[in-house]
Amino acid sequence: MRLLQKTIVLLTFAAHLQLSGHGDQSPHPHSLTYDNSAQGTVLGHNGLLYEVDLNWAKADPAVAPVINSHALAEGRDGLIYVITDHPKNAFVVFKKDGTFVRAFGEGLVGGHGIEIFEKDGEEFLIHVDCGWHFAAEGWNATPKNGRVTILKTDGTIVKALPTPFEMGIGKVGDKQFMPCDVAVTPQGTVLIADGYATDFIYEMTMTGELVRRWGGKTDDASNLSNAHGISLDTSDPKLPLAWVPSRSENQIKAFTLDGTHVETIDLPGAYAGQLFFTKDKIYTAVCWSKENGTGERLGQSGFLIVMDRKTKRVISAPGGSEPTYINGDLQPMYQTAKTFIHGHDLYVDRDGAIYFGEWNADRRYPAKLTPFH
Repeated sequence: MRLLQKTIVLLTFAAHLQLSGHGDQSPHPHSLTYDNSAQGTVLGHNGLLYEVDLNWAKADPAVAPVINSHALAEGRDGLIYVITDHPKNAFVVFKKDGTFVRAFGEGLVGGHGIEIFEKDGEEFLIHVDCGWHFAAEGWNATPKNGRVTILKTDGTIVKALPTPFEMGIGKVGDKQFMPCDVAVTPQGTVLIADGYATDFIYEMTMTGELVRRWGGKTDDASNLSNAHGISLDTSDPKLPLAWVPSRSENQIKAFTLDGTHVETIDLPGAYAGQLFFTKDKIYTAVCWSKENGTGERLGQSGFLIVMDRKTKRVISAPGGSEPTYINGDLQPMYQTAKTFIHGHDLYVDRDGAIYFGEWNADRRYPAKLTPFH
């Protein structure tokens, strides 16, 4: 294995931004501190090492601006779609080498979650408006009710799904429905995680009919607190599972598609988002971690986690502390490198490269982490 020697230069950006938290709605000004010179830095543990490229995306912010690089997905043409909440463009599209392809979706605000699916041989996008609506400049966002919209990859809107209130569910309010993410089931319905409002999971048809609702606040192991994403594990076709972060509890929970709680993964110290499944691994982005794993929650303390899919054990944490188990229990995790700020979501391609999107990261585009051998 070759050795890389890099000089780490810490850069402080005094931006006087406001940290809304999107789940901790108590803004406060702060400056950004991270290592912006980390090109070629290798992060990870236990042989799962990744070379970091923070400048992967070759886009002009004047042409394709982002505020937050919230989530990513790959089209069948191999292009990487990034969803952002900038009012000029909801989607920014790249080749895997970072070449900018196009940006589109002006007027689709509040972008937070993305899903790409096929129906009758045609490819579609799902845009998740989480209800936090930003102006083009500045940081303060206005909370409103969100919306889930289905569109073609050329930007043509096919269907705006009704909100729960429009279907006669719940009470009117500024934050009655603020969805974070969606997943398409094998039956072709849409699971919607309302992670910034009610923590319910809504299952709807593509035409807007409610199938069922489950989740929410409970007093047992099925409780959801900041259901920040939703992912499907369909490896067992007889028992597909929906995995939902209960981010405020530092947990990821598995449910049957009708909402029965099955399993919980504890990630002490780490505020993680939705899971991404590959053949033998599971990945997730961490937005914040606690000081030394057990203290106060720190801003600008994100990293990412790689788990063994079979055992659900954390085996690598690029940017974070080395995973340690004592008597079968994962010990608290925390950020150890200032490479990332607030991990929000990620996508992993067939070659194992990770495309890593961040929230509240000085408007930077996603990074790419390439397996290092």
